Amino acid sequence: MSSIWIGLITQIYGIVGTIMSDYKTAIQSVFPKPICKRIESAVQQHPKPEDLALLFHDVAYLTQQAGQKGEDQPTQAKKRKLDDGAAVPHTNGSSQPAVQSVDPASFTTILECKDVSFQIPARKKLKLHMVRDSQDARRQEIRLVDQKTSMLEHSLPADQIEHAFCLPVPDKQQRQCNFVLLPKSGAVSPSGSPCEQVMFTLNEVAPQEAISAEQKAEEGDTLVSIAERDLNAMLAKYGKKITRPTEKEFASAIPQSHRKGEKAWHVKAHRGSKEAKTPNMTFNPQKSHARQESHPLTQSDKPGYLWFLSTGILFGFKKPITFFPFTSIDSISYTSVLQRTFNLVIAARDDPPPHQTADAAEPEAKEIEFSMLDQQDFAGIDEYVKRHGLNDASMAAQRRAKMYNVNKEKKGDGEAGGEANGTGEGEEESELQKAEQQLQDDEDEEEEDYVASGGESEGEGESSDEEGEGGEDAGEDEMDADEVSGEE
Repeated sequence: MSSIWIGLITQIYGIVGTIMSDYKTAIQSVFPKPICKRIESAVQQHPKPEDLALLFHDVAYLTQQAGQKGEDQPTQAKKRKLDDGAAVPHTNGSSQPAVQSVDPASFTTILECKDVSFQIPARKKLKLHMVRDSQDARRQEIRLVDQKTSMLEHSLPADQIEHAFCLPVPDKQQRQCNFVLLPKSGAVSPSGSPCEQVMFTLNEVAPQEAISAEQKAEEGDTLVSIAERDLNAMLAKYGKKITRPTEKEFASAIPQSHRKGEKAWHVKAHRGSKEAKTPNMTFNPQKSHARQESHPLTQSDKPGYLWFLSTGILFGFKKPITFFPFTSIDSISYTSVLQRTFNLVIAARDDPPPHQTADAAEPEAKEIEFSMLDQQDFAGIDEYVKRHGLNDASMAAQRRAKMYNVNKEKKGDGEAGGEANGTGEGEEESELQKAEQQLQDDEDEEEEDYVASGGESEGEGESSDEEGEGGEDAGEDEMDADEVSGEE
């Protein structure tokens, strides 16, 4: 008799356990996480938790059925909204979950990667989705999805991406890459929200499961290589591609202690914006390499990394990431050139409005100063600056004029015309390179006494005023401007 009772009790507990488990699954598929927590708390405190759990299970089921019925019988108005890209409201730059599920029926998944570490627009782990409209292949999006609720948190339409980068994470033993996606000026999502920058990190490891729906993993493939190929294929439809650092453009002269024999592509720096108008002065390419005066930073230092790329100069990785395309740079000069460090000053203009014509008034230039750059990288940076004509303000107008003839969407692989800097391959670029080379030859003839390494200064150490280390008497004297710029 006792065994019968024990069996009945066991069955009852099994049924109760199933009920409690099923109701949690049901409510989590319908309600936001905060609501689920409140429901679970109410069930636990109720005198008859099983009854209340069954009630919420039924409520969740009916709610889900009602939603599916509405999706199965959409009105014409809803269909039009979906075609316009406004059927799924979502936010950019906000951690509030969207009110609808991620994937409407018309979108197919290109890539799905779980547990991706995002730094921008939100610092959290999310699911990375790359999706395409099955009815319109040109409608593609990068999506950040909550892994537990499957709700859309942020999205960036692929046609609103202006620049894309894949950059090795500095100073890390484990090999990782940061993917940086920068939207166009004034870009908005289908819901009308401003598009935000996106940055996420992927490990250079083989995927444990298939993440791409359109390509098979090959031997030696990593999460980075697969995501890069899918993203490049997505951007190619808009004449864009991912930019990576190359030794041809710039490689740091400082060896990496944690990776013997490998080159670093970044330069450590501190940013301080003077946020002032460019002073009225006549720019002379023979006298713009360095300036003796040093301006104090009006904003607190922000440490980061400078990347000298084929499309421009990027500073990251704190929010917001700053990118200076060649078309925005007026000139580059140096200040506080010491024995161990120097400062880099970029005079640049904000991006013009999307439909601005070539004869419209340009935004005023602002100077951004980056301090504490290692002197070992001076020669490499100076060679990069000269090669792209960034030391000569007279070429800035030419660079900006070419802006109106680039970024045209092409039917090819998107590699040509995808950069907004006019430094790619082609006839226009060749002419610009010839002009830059001619300018370089002229400078070499007129500046035979120019010291590329920044010269030598007396004494040792660093000044406390310029670099925040040591005392006044323990510092070193700033280099003569004549010694750096070749001025008489």
